[in-house]
Amino acid sequence: MSTDPLTADPALKGPASPAADKQAMAGRARRFGALHQAERTLRSMRAYGTVIIFSSVSQPIMYILAMGLGLGVLVGEGGDFAEYGASSYLMYIAPAILASTVAMAAGIEFTFPVMEGFKWRRLYYGAQASPLSPGQIASGHILAVSVRFGIHAAVFTVVLYLFGAISSPLGVLMIVSAMLGGLAIGLPIMAYVSTLRDEKGQMSLIQRFVIMPLFLFSGTFYPLTNLPGFLQVLGWFSPIWHANELGRLLAFGQPTPAWLIVVHVLYLLGITVTAWLVTVRIFTRRLGLEEWRGRTPGAKADARRQDRLAVKDASDVARSAAAETAPASRGELPRISFRRGFGANYYSGNIRAVFGRGLTAIRNNRGVIFLSGLLEPVLFLTSFGLGISPMIAGVDAEQVGLSGGGTISYAAFIAPALLAVSAMNGAIFDSTWNVFFKLKITKLYRTMMSTSLGPVDVAVGEICLALFRGGLYALGFLGVLLVGGLVDPLAAVLMWFTALFVALGFASVGMAVTSFMTRFQQMDWMMMVLMPMFLFSATLFPISVYPVGVQAFIQALPLWHAVELMRDIAFWDFSGLTLVHIGYYLVMIVAGLALTTYRMKKLFLR
Repeated sequence: MSTDPLTADPALKGPASPAADKQAMAGRARRFGALHQAERTLRSMRAYGTVIIFSSVSQPIMYILAMGLGLGVLVGEGGDFAEYGASSYLMYIAPAILASTVAMAAGIEFTFPVMEGFKWRRLYYGAQASPLSPGQIASGHILAVSVRFGIHAAVFTVVLYLFGAISSPLGVLMIVSAMLGGLAIGLPIMAYVSTLRDEKGQMSLIQRFVIMPLFLFSGTFYPLTNLPGFLQVLGWFSPIWHANELGRLLAFGQPTPAWLIVVHVLYLLGITVTAWLVTVRIFTRRLGLEEWRGRTPGAKADARRQDRLAVKDASDVARSAAAETAPASRGELPRISFRRGFGANYYSGNIRAVFGRGLTAIRNNRGVIFLSGLLEPVLFLTSFGLGISPMIAGVDAEQVGLSGGGTISYAAFIAPALLAVSAMNGAIFDSTWNVFFKLKITKLYRTMMSTSLGPVDVAVGEICLALFRGGLYALGFLGVLLVGGLVDPLAAVLMWFTALFVALGFASVGMAVTSFMTRFQQMDWMMMVLMPMFLFSATLFPISVYPVGVQAFIQALPLWHAVELMRDIAFWDFSGLTLVHIGYYLVMIVAGLALTTYRMKKLFLR
């Protein structure tokens, strides 16, 4: 019998400690491990939840106004799409735009966050130290991303209903078809990224070699039959095309054979299930819950790296020994000069060190980088030139602000604009994603600023690196335009220098904006700015299709000035407005460089 009256009376006992029954708690966590991991991932998404909601509302509105109404003026509405069951061009592309935007989100959520979990912040290893299994960690991430897809697709669908772009009550099921399409394209990417030990530009290559081609050649903006037969095959294998066709069936009852509906569903389900299982297997192998009998991921690369380090160490030892035995040729060490005086803490006169370091970092894959930058505008030109051109007789020169009258081909109309877009995208990517990685992940700039380098050296060096890559991209695309007879040689030379000028403006501003960001998910805000510029800056259709007030807003966007400047050169049609375009970018460059320098000093110098 207990002598302590407090412990003898059960009614007086305090509440049990949460750690009293650790085994029971671990068992509950193990049973619902995937849901726990999904909850953690969703909580991390709250940091950019506003972006998700805003993009879900704004993207359909932008595409409706730009592609459905803007490009629709050139394509024409009504009977042209009656055979597909749609009453307008807007209705025809609406379900495909939904599926494509979910696929674009999959390209983000199944790449950088996975690399973050394994490499940058090693979040998966923290979860693996709990009762959660690797399979539950992988499945939890997938479930959380599926919830994001569902929210995006639901909001997107409501907006499409409000604009009258969906005529069938079954259109609500597009949420499911779009989610399935996003998983079918995202899970194979997740499986691949899960095998990577280091990020060496693979994310960019996935966007440009996988996501973008599948998006452009999946019949999103035109029937797949408009393309040549060999390009139609690419669409047949694309999960986006199957999601597009299911969405059109549900949205407005596109005539589709029963067997083809079964093929769409089974194809998407098959890829999703197979890739999910493969991803779980890779997580199990990498997180090491059980003994893995196969090869260790990255073991060969690690062995090669150790061999290279051993050879380097041996050569360093040999050089040191030779230096000790050789007679001293000088009695003093080489002198190191430092800049002194006003502004010396801003600029050390060593921009080439930052630029050379960037070239060294990419020397092993320059060919791939060049090809990836060249591919995007060429794909756009091929897709819209072959897919949209059959639906457009031509573009009136006076309608697009060109003197002389007549009609120009649609490919000739969009070619200069795509060069401007390529210059913008290349500069923005290098000055945002790459800069953010060096700024927040590897802390490279902190190391640079602890040397004699100043903020001007770092800012200008990184911008020069962006211009170098942008110049290569523009040079390759202009070669394609020359071969296609879309520009003459002298105009191509001027357009190349103009592309560098445009890239300098965007790179200066992009690096300044990136210095304010703290999480890579905030890059979605950058996309929310770039997308409307691409869609509304008279890139794919004339600005004259919009009311005067809307035109004034579009003319304030920097990409519009770049597009018009490129067209002025391509068609040799100069005016006083050409000087306005040039002055606009001069202001961008000066303001961007000044803000970037100030932010570098603010972040790293006392």
